[in-house]
Amino acid sequence: MKRILLTVLLGLLLVSAAWAVPQPQEQVEKMIKSVLDVLQKPDLTANEKKEQVSGKVQEFLNIASMSQRTLGSYWQGATEEQRQRFSELFVKVLEGTYLNRIGDYTDGTVQYLKQRVKGDKAIIDTQIVAEDLAIPVQYKMILVNDVWQVFDVVIEGVSLIRNYRASYGEIIRKDGYDGLFALMEQKVIDLNGSY
Repeated sequence: MKRILLTVLLGLLLVSAAWAVPQPQEQVEKMIKSVLDVLQKPDLTANEKKEQVSGKVQEFLNIASMSQRTLGSYWQGATEEQRQRFSELFVKVLEGTYLNRIGDYTDGTVQYLKQRVKGDKAIIDTQIVAEDLAIPVQYKMILVNDVWQVFDVVIEGVSLIRNYRASYGEIIRKDGYDGLFALMEQKVIDLNGSY
């Protein structure tokens, strides 16, 4: 009887290990590798790199959480249509902003420093090393449906979400959601040349 119980326990442990949720750092490494693989292709032009990277990172982001955290208290007062519109525009602004800086990261390497996990949240500390620079980048993640997704990026101590929240909150106070959406649409045009 003891042998049967031990065998069942061992089997359960092996099955649970096989079905274990990947560590958050693995997701960050996978995301960064997928982008760097494109950026470091010497035969691609800058525009071809942008096209290939475009959308690649989105599968690793929790857009709903990022959007809600960015709007902060304004999220509650927004209609479902306004929330959806904001999320769509926010992704385009983020993507355009970072794709236009694609050349800045081509020659850098990424060092993974520390992973901290508490419940369904995690923080991954990394740094981008290029020439004499070491830029600290922190990824804040949330576990959703057994998948770790990024909901904020902190670069040199500056939170992407807090940064956008401050400026977008000011615009909503002055010009409402219509004013914010008009500004975001213009930003997308400025970044990408079209909407």
